[in-house]
Amino acid sequence: MSVEEKYNGMRKKYDLPDFSLLDSEFEISSIEDDKFPLREIRKKITEKIDLFNKLLEEAIQPETNLVCMHECKAFSEEEKAEIYETFKKMMAFQRSSVLAYLANDEKSYAEFIKSFMKEWPSIKKDLSKFLQKLRDSWSEEKELKEDLEYMG
Repeated sequence: MSVEEKYNGMRKKYDLPDFSLLDSEFEISSIEDDKFPLREIRKKITEKIDLFNKLLEEAIQPETNLVCMHECKAFSEEEKAEIYETFKKMMAFQRSSVLAYLANDEKSYAEFIKSFMKEWPSIKKDLSKFLQKLRDSWSEEKELKEDLEYMG
């Protein structure tokens, strides 16, 4: 039985989102171990959360590398406050994921997936705005000397 077939059996039981939506967002059809599909879906979602959390954290509190220092300068203090609000939401979901993993039962995994997917469209919109600004920061003319002086 495929991951999709197993998931669809659980979908009705827990009122979960459509498989195709989860697959397009988190590539869940690539899951090879279909013995515990909800646990594996939680893992895929958490991988994406972790990726975005790292980027958000670096924008708020940059490390001492050139990339972080450059990108941090692209945001005003007000924008950093907005980024922090998104970061808080994402961290709450990351911790919820760990709690579901600790409980290690279908119901906990299903609740995590449902609650995350309710918020994901809004979070995704905020992340898109943030990531576009990061990308655009590399096209703007900045003083390289200023960045390098900070490093030295």
